[in-house]
Amino acid sequence: MRRTVPNQSFKSVWRSPPAGLLLDANEIHVWLIEAAETDADNLAAHAALLSAAEQARADRFKFAKDRLLFTVAHAALRSILARYTETLPGNLQFDLGGHGKPKLGAPQAGSRVAFNLSHSHGAALLAVARSREVGIDVEFVNADFAFDEVAERFFTAGEVAALRALPAHLRRRAFYKCWTSKEAFLKAKGTGLSGDLDEINIGLAASREQSRIEANAPGWSLIELNVVADYEGALVYEGEPAAIQLYRWEP
Repeated sequence: MRRTVPNQSFKSVWRSPPAGLLLDANEIHVWLIEAAETDADNLAAHAALLSAAEQARADRFKFAKDRLLFTVAHAALRSILARYTETLPGNLQFDLGGHGKPKLGAPQAGSRVAFNLSHSHGAALLAVARSREVGIDVEFVNADFAFDEVAERFFTAGEVAALRALPAHLRRRAFYKCWTSKEAFLKAKGTGLSGDLDEINIGLAASREQSRIEANAPGWSLIELNVVADYEGALVYEGEPAAIQLYRWEP
């Protein structure tokens, strides 16, 4: 039986985090991380927070901008999670779930803090929750990307029809809203792109308030996020409705 995942939509206002950062079970914290303003000194400090394996992953990127984004995003991940777990960023250990979804390893696993990270073209989003699964996705809206071909391959017939029915100037944004919502849902479930994108139906409309997810799973909520100009973002979380707090990472 198909299930509808309620959509919440609101104006995203990213603010500085409080000095005393607390994460209640009925909250989800979403962090905006921007790499563009990172200078050489800050980049070196960020790189020093990474594990040897993370540094090796960063070094494998061909382009400097991609190495920069990976380094900043993962340094931010460590710095932010360290605040919730009351440990040092470099002491955090990570494990992988059954489908490769990262999670905190021992001893921080006992904190019941769950997280999900996504980055694209100079920006990243991090979702943090306690005792519930979360998935997040951010994508740069590429004006040259042939989105129609991707929609034909990965979207449901209903989504493709809805996309075509929109005015031409709204279709690209609608595609990215749909794509990020699908990815966030699969990441929340822990399947990532190994899940079936065409088995999840996002109700497409020109209005954000009319978007929804239909999938064979109850108990999930979708929030579409206003990130920064030329980006789309989406958050999916498990369980009861949560209070969403939006923070801007300030290293």
